Amino acid sequence: MHRSIPNLQDFFSAISFRDSLGFKTGSQRSERPIFINKTSPCRQACPIGVDIPAAFHKASEGKTDEALKIFLQENPLPGICGRVCYHPCEGECNRKQFDESVNIRSFERFLSDHGQADIKEEVPIHSKRNRIAIIGSGPAGLSASYHLGRLGYSVSLFEARSEIGGMLRYGIPSYRLPRSILDREIERILSLGIEPHLNTTVGKDLAWEDLESFDAVYLSTGLQSGKALFEREPSKGFILTGLDFLANPKRFGLGKKQKILIIGGGNVAIDVARTLVRLRSGKAKEITLVCPESRDQMPALLEEIKEALEEKITILTGLAPQRIHQENGKLLSVDFLPAEVKIDEASGTVKIIPFEGEIQNHLADKIIVAIGQTMKSLPLPEGMAVKEERVVADRFGRTPLLKVFAGGDATGGKAFVADAIASGKIGAFAISCFLEGKDVETEYQYHQIGDRSSFSLQHFTGSSGKNSIEKNSVDLKKVVTFDQINTLFFFQSPRKNPDQLEPDKRTRTFEEVAHGLEAASIEDEISRCFKCGTCTDCKNCLDFCPDLSILRDGESRFYGFDEDHCKGCGICSVACPRDIVQMVMEKNENVLIR
Repeated sequence: MHRSIPNLQDFFSAISFRDSLGFKTGSQRSERPIFINKTSPCRQACPIGVDIPAAFHKASEGKTDEALKIFLQENPLPGICGRVCYHPCEGECNRKQFDESVNIRSFERFLSDHGQADIKEEVPIHSKRNRIAIIGSGPAGLSASYHLGRLGYSVSLFEARSEIGGMLRYGIPSYRLPRSILDREIERILSLGIEPHLNTTVGKDLAWEDLESFDAVYLSTGLQSGKALFEREPSKGFILTGLDFLANPKRFGLGKKQKILIIGGGNVAIDVARTLVRLRSGKAKEITLVCPESRDQMPALLEEIKEALEEKITILTGLAPQRIHQENGKLLSVDFLPAEVKIDEASGTVKIIPFEGEIQNHLADKIIVAIGQTMKSLPLPEGMAVKEERVVADRFGRTPLLKVFAGGDATGGKAFVADAIASGKIGAFAISCFLEGKDVETEYQYHQIGDRSSFSLQHFTGSSGKNSIEKNSVDLKKVVTFDQINTLFFFQSPRKNPDQLEPDKRTRTFEEVAHGLEAASIEDEISRCFKCGTCTDCKNCLDFCPDLSILRDGESRFYGFDEDHCKGCGICSVACPRDIVQMVMEKNENVLIR
């Protein structure tokens, strides 16, 4: 047998005996693919900046512990956020435009309850000589302590009360946040060598002069007092604040037959009402919550309002208190006028506007006021200021005093746990930059996530420099939108939601209302997540490339392309479900990876 020699005059019989690798078709290319992990909208929306898709990806590989570690890089309290967070991440989940948003909060709770992570494993505990004092052990103080501890600083945590936790312990009822979960999270933070000092009040047990030996101080005392209902409020015992009640509900002896009016429409007001129902073994008849907001305007979480109504708590909206009737020091009733609430979109200022209408009179034996929080009188060092009942500090927590930083509710941040945690994290970041001689504004820009206020501390600690470019690096500024997801590779499926105790059972106990999702349901939620902007090693680009020009490092799972043979057709980019592969002009060689 021998191969016949073709007639080279015949165009259609022209062939080559060379290997196809000899044809370097890359010269035809006008565009080239680059492989960059990007940012998901859920991560951008998360005040704490957790890399949510990366955690879902690890969990999809059966690596629950590693998924938990990803959360712990940014958030020291996943078990708490997995229960009480208002989950803004879910509101911006790309999956929401496909069917329903992924149940991220339940996923976080599952990781915390079932995962194991030794955070001390890679942490240089007390490796730095600097000492830092944290004043206040609420979510902001705990977060600052945790991140500073992870960065190697020695941290002393000062708390005025007998137990650590601040409003997590004294302001959130146990049916929402079991104390065993809170204690577990605190224990993990203290394991970083954090030194707690309980029953220690600044200005009483601890003078500011005593803190001068520390290299930095972080003030996170929170807002410890409830606002008064009227400027000249009667000093009788029939008016309580929601915070005082929640700190120790049983000590007020509110009998089952007493008529209780709760004034306010926020989470504290709802928590007060639901706690009172439980103290009364499910009897909600004499409990009424009244607020000036409409139902849609109530600042309480929708799920909390829904659960309160299920527990037969009466909620009256659009009413503002006008006058208290009392006789011989005993409360008789409260007058309410119809009202509306207007919110200034620019400043966020809330204005209650009563208007003419029929006065409603409601009988009451006690009033519990939950219309907001304010600061207790706190002796501050000379040079620090309080404006509109908030400590004056910039967005990084810097005060006019060089060594003193402040954060959490005390500085006017959003009154949510996640935002307080974020405030503590950025405070730790600012303190580290101050002690290391780095410009905090510049560093923040490198590690900011998208165009929101959240940033990645893990990116800060793991970065090898602002100009470093690594294969498959994460571009924190590029946020993947829904139209950049190739939904042909996904199937619609319903969201899994956790079961709850039935109202007639849960109102007779302080047992946790919401159950966690079972493992099978969590697996369904893991598969539902698009993992936007995160390479999952699906190999679609490998499978669809017509020139076999995609290169994959089997050990690192980094992807690249064969410059000699890639024609720049862009099929790999189209076939990527998560917008990892991006086509750029051939001459654009200096692509900045942040």
